[in-house]
Amino acid sequence: MRPSSTWLSIIAAGLISSTLHADSTSEKVMAIQLSRIPVVETLDATLEAVYQSTISAQTSGVIKAIYADVNDQVAKGALLVEILDTQQQAEVAQAKASLAQAEAINEDAQTLLRRNTRLQKQGTLSEGEYDRTVAQAKSTAATVQAAKAMLDQAQEQLSYTRVIAPYSGIVSARHIELGELVDPGQALMTGLAQGELRAVTDVPQRVALRYNAKTNKQVTVFVSGIAVTPSKVTLYPVADSRHHSIRMRAELPPQTELNAFPGMWASVQINTGERDAILIPNSALLNRSELNAVYVKNAKGIHLRQVRVGNTYNNQVEILSGLQVGDSVMIDALAQLATPNLSSHEPKGE
Repeated sequence: MRPSSTWLSIIAAGLISSTLHADSTSEKVMAIQLSRIPVVETLDATLEAVYQSTISAQTSGVIKAIYADVNDQVAKGALLVEILDTQQQAEVAQAKASLAQAEAINEDAQTLLRRNTRLQKQGTLSEGEYDRTVAQAKSTAATVQAAKAMLDQAQEQLSYTRVIAPYSGIVSARHIELGELVDPGQALMTGLAQGELRAVTDVPQRVALRYNAKTNKQVTVFVSGIAVTPSKVTLYPVADSRHHSIRMRAELPPQTELNAFPGMWASVQINTGERDAILIPNSALLNRSELNAVYVKNAKGIHLRQVRVGNTYNNQVEILSGLQVGDSVMIDALAQLATPNLSSHEPKGE
């Protein structure tokens, strides 16, 4: 609603009567001109851990021991869960015995091959017998290789009974209990690394098309009011088919003062260019309740004019309407308000 000139006069008159006389700074005037300001889009985001995973069982067995629980700090390589390894130990022993047996048979076959090779060169051994000796030696050598592979597999299954942390972090969930039987693929624990976080948001298509992926300076992440410049920004190469938005991930550098956790809200500001705007110093704006006005000086004198304001940029406020290029505005509105010989106010306000 546009206030009438009478209403503005009453407000100004009341304010004048309650203020002191101003000094000469009230005569300072600035000419309105266009300034370039950034075009910023602010989006809601969610913090998530860069390293977050769920460790699953890779062998079957009964849970023998649990060495970490929820909220425990663990180091990389620390033992988390131990599975009863009776079956795996037996499989390793069996594989070792099979390998020893295969190696013994292969050694005998290789010895026979060397002897028959000498006899074949002397002409005292038939070609058929020599060929059978060669084939048997190759077969026993392959059997040894297969036995070694079975031993490696058995030892690998044995190593799976000791579940270790893949990276340093904190345990966020435990999915098993002591004495529980687990199978391959069953979740054991979930953990995350607290030090490395990233903000995830969905960028509208119109904003994503104006985003320049060559520089991270266009993106700023705000966490609990603290501005953070991301170390890496990733814009997915595909859009969501339902919302036509594109997922963006902004990785944050490790910072202890943020005191942030995965799952917290954050905001992402994306600078998509610049535009023309009218900016005036904060001191030139007169704010009383819902009234925002400035003192405009022209040939007829100094008049109070209502304006509509926008965002603030470095102690300057954007004027959305009420002023135009070429207008002259008093820089110190409070000093002008205290001037006793205030001129009449303009009958219209923007």
